[in-house]
Amino acid sequence: MRIRSARRPEKKSSKAGSARRRKAVRVRNDLSPYSAKPSLQKVNIDIIAGFLRRYPQKFSTAKLTLLEVADRILAREVQMPRPARLKAHMVFEMLARPSGRVRAGVTGACLEWRGAYKGGFPIVTTVNAQQGNRLNVDARKYILENPARGKRRNFRTIPQNICGNEKCVNPRHIRMVPINPDSHQGENHPRSKFTDKQVVKMVKEYNAGSTAREIARKYDIQLTYVEQIMRKEKRTEATEGLKIRGRFGFR
Repeated sequence: MRIRSARRPEKKSSKAGSARRRKAVRVRNDLSPYSAKPSLQKVNIDIIAGFLRRYPQKFSTAKLTLLEVADRILAREVQMPRPARLKAHMVFEMLARPSGRVRAGVTGACLEWRGAYKGGFPIVTTVNAQQGNRLNVDARKYILENPARGKRRNFRTIPQNICGNEKCVNPRHIRMVPINPDSHQGENHPRSKFTDKQVVKMVKEYNAGSTAREIARKYDIQLTYVEQIMRKEKRTEATEGLKIRGRFGFR
């Protein structure tokens, strides 16, 4: 009589086993409380918003950055770290209170700043990425330079409220104007070689397909200076309102 040998169980794929081990390692290494319960992110963001509605100046934006304000609130209220979903512009919006009054010449109501003021103007604290210095920046200029959607911009001008309400931080109610029209800025600078019209012409050529190197050679200027113009880091007075290839959603 033939006796059949017991069939050995098939080995599971080594790839599946290694994937499970990697997943287990990730779970052990990730100590964030939001990993186990992602919904906590929204809960804690709502806690920050509620706190700032009740006590908008408890943690001053003249001394702390927007994200540092959020960190202080979370440490006080729930003893938890900052959610990854929380961005600086979200804290900024929490500190802007809608005003019921709609003013002539603008769209929508004003958003009045509830954070700190300096010299009568709304301010936020920022940290210089290169030097680490802490700076007080006009909140109106800050929100235009750091839009919620879009890339960061750099204006060498000052903010002015079209609505006439200097407490308003609604981006639709703010425009950037020269510090002094007769000051040494842009084409008025003693060492400026080009007028604003010439700079606009360079931008149009760049948008049409010319490279920065070709423009630098044509106008006899440094390549880095042309690149800075196209990134809106130089001659921002001339390029304000213009769309540049590769910048701000224009391709």
